[in-house]
Amino acid sequence: MQKTLKERIRQIIERKVKEIYGQELDVQLTPPRAEEYGDYATNLAFLLSKKLRKPPSEIASEFASALSDELRPIAEINVVSGFINLRIRMPILRELVYEIVHSHQNDYGESDVGGGRRVLVEFVSANPTGPLNVVSARAATVGDSLVRIMRKSGYNTDAEYYVNDAGGQIRALGESVAWRLGERDEPPQDGYLGEYLIEIAKKLREQGVSREDYGKAAAELILKSQLQSLERFGVKFDSVVRESEIRASGLVDDVLNQLKKLGLVSKVSDLPPQLASEYRDKDSLVLRTDLIDKNEKPRVLIRSNGEPTYFMVDLAYHYNKFQRGYEWVIDLWGPDHHGYIPRMRAGLKGLGLLENGRFDVLIVQQVNLIRDGKRVVMSKRKGEFFTMDQLIDEVGVDAARFFFLLRSANAHLDFDIDLARKLSSDNPVYYVQYVHARISSLMEHASEKGVSFDDAELDQLSLKEERTLMKKLLYFPDVISNSAKRMEPHLIPHYLLDLAGEFHNYYQKYRIVDTENKALSGARLLLAEAVRTVVHNGLELIGVSAPSRM
Repeated sequence: MQKTLKERIRQIIERKVKEIYGQELDVQLTPPRAEEYGDYATNLAFLLSKKLRKPPSEIASEFASALSDELRPIAEINVVSGFINLRIRMPILRELVYEIVHSHQNDYGESDVGGGRRVLVEFVSANPTGPLNVVSARAATVGDSLVRIMRKSGYNTDAEYYVNDAGGQIRALGESVAWRLGERDEPPQDGYLGEYLIEIAKKLREQGVSREDYGKAAAELILKSQLQSLERFGVKFDSVVRESEIRASGLVDDVLNQLKKLGLVSKVSDLPPQLASEYRDKDSLVLRTDLIDKNEKPRVLIRSNGEPTYFMVDLAYHYNKFQRGYEWVIDLWGPDHHGYIPRMRAGLKGLGLLENGRFDVLIVQQVNLIRDGKRVVMSKRKGEFFTMDQLIDEVGVDAARFFFLLRSANAHLDFDIDLARKLSSDNPVYYVQYVHARISSLMEHASEKGVSFDDAELDQLSLKEERTLMKKLLYFPDVISNSAKRMEPHLIPHYLLDLAGEFHNYYQKYRIVDTENKALSGARLLLAEAVRTVVHNGLELIGVSAPSRM
């Protein structure tokens, strides 16, 4: 994997800081506040100011002067208000365009920022009690895109699906099947009323499944259907882990015993009175999360009847993730799980897993479907919901995935079904895909006219709009690595929309193919091909196709 130009510049600056000032500094390079200042800026002078007891402007000026010899072939350097700004030289940008097309193609954007660190992303993990809905589809998009992005950034990343196939919900599922088969007069109070169970109930009857096994058998059929829907959505998992397997593995007892040895488990009756008063079951065992996180209260691990709570089993499952050698564990949870994060983090911290490991949770917020300008009303109580498969049937995989990433995962999303179906530039995914198709058509047209980017003379690329496009291409690996480090896959479609806008503008203003000037045409075709490559690679990162015709 290649080091990005930004990374090479950053390493030069860090080495120079150590040479001149004897300081170890984590230098950050970001686009400056105004485009006219350059392409990258660093605030290192402000970071050094206190240590060196000098004004930032003085440090910036002297450091820029010392840096100029080494960076002169790569960038112009200027200082504005204490910030050191770098403007990449045109020959470097032209060379980048050439390399994207001739050297990198599908691997452009890759980096080694992850350093091979093992990462596990667990996402969707919907209860096996019904079809996947649109919130699950959003979680699938975010999780799968994040896995792709992290792999592109040098992380050794796996995707995992967790199945809650035990406990009360499976019992309720079984009794709901029994109701559908006429073996009980009414559905259970906590049952599942969706009509999808009618077909499942018929299958179980045909298979001769006994009533006590209805829940487990129905859950397996539903899980199989869920994974098929996800595969249709372009999502595959490296592993599927069942709650029943965790319960049967002895992990629950292992983790409980570890916590006991650490002095973090107590009977409710042994808690201080002000804490014990909150619990009705005085013989249950609790994790003293209050000793780990002062904002937390003790959490029940084992009920007085010896049954582990959901939290206990889930903590054992997360312990198992680190036990398997993952250094960074990322979960995607629904909006109703926000309060669950501190207790899980406290449990993992108590087990010592966060001393060298990392645990993060992304909350995937609700989706409101909009049709004809009005919200599509669903009723969970009546078993009425819009499934992932219905959404795919209505708008297709490409539009669904792109729209789900138009906002960050932790923001509510209004999904406009009518807009997603439009075949026009008003539709964001169409707007981006059309760039790829337009350039593909352009290449065919150029070939018919006997013009090729093999004829390119790169110094012909000198327009402001051409430099803007080249700079956008330069930023692509940075966007990917930032997206991975910050766990924000929505940065990719927003980058692609910006790039598409710049290319559409360029295409409308300037003639690309001119048989009278093959050198200029070749250069512009090469630039267009570099844009097509980046659009293709970017769309692939979010699981969206890059059509050659539209």
